[in-house]
Amino acid sequence: MKFFLLIGGTCGFLLAFGAGLLAGNEIMIVLRDGAIGCMAGALLMRGFSAVYLMSIKELAAERAKARVHKHEASTN
Repeated sequence: MKFFLLIGGTCGFLLAFGAGLLAGNEIMIVLRDGAIGCMAGALLMRGFSAVYLMSIKELAAERAKARVHKHEASTN
């Protein structure tokens, strides 16, 4: 989970920081926007990772259920 937060925060910071520099803003404004982008990116990535992990768990449960069903069908 930390990995996803770090990746999201880094990407959010770099995106906001780069956009601010390209726009020609003052460095204090660019750093503030980068910090806001860091938080937004981390929170978004946390939500995406939660959905991703939940879907992996559901897939594993479905495969286990199918494997048990297949095993029951082959024994009968």
